[in-house]
Amino acid sequence: MRRTLTMLFILVGLGLMVVGYVSSAPWGASSVADSNPDFLGAPTVFIIGIVTVLAAALVYELLPARDDDRVG
Repeated sequence: MRRTLTMLFILVGLGLMVVGYVSSAPWGASSVADSNPDFLGAPTVFIIGIVTVLAAALVYELLPARDDDRVG
């Protein structure tokens, strides 16, 4: 269970980072004046993605392990 939840946190975080980066990058901008993000919250979405990926370590450590999760 905790492995699945950890992987879910990582995948959601990576997805948010990709969406935030692609939405904030000035694709095809010919000048600095045209280099605004597609939506104003794009950098925030990117940062939330980073925090989500880092929170995956907390999820893995704080959830109790079942007997079949233990190695050894």
